Amino acid sequence: MKKKMTNVVVAIAIFGLMSPPVGANAATLKNCTQVRAKYKNGISKSASAAAKQKAKPKVSASLYKSVMKMDRDGDGTACEK
Repeated sequence: MKKKMTNVVVAIAIFGLMSPPVGANAATLKNCTQVRAKYKNGISKSASAAAKQKAKPKVSASLYKSVMKMDRDGDGTACEK
């Protein structure tokens, strides 16, 4: 029984390390100024959208989905410079 409990504790500890920090939640990014403070060159939904930019934006489909309303020109990258 003790060994099974240890495995559970280790699994919980590892999962906790893999989850993103609470402060990094994209829902807290309310405008492009806040996005650029964290992601200097904006956020792209895909590598192909990022390749169209002069600077290298962060590529993350899930982050992009949460800030896509800020992608005014519809090129797949929000808050690019």
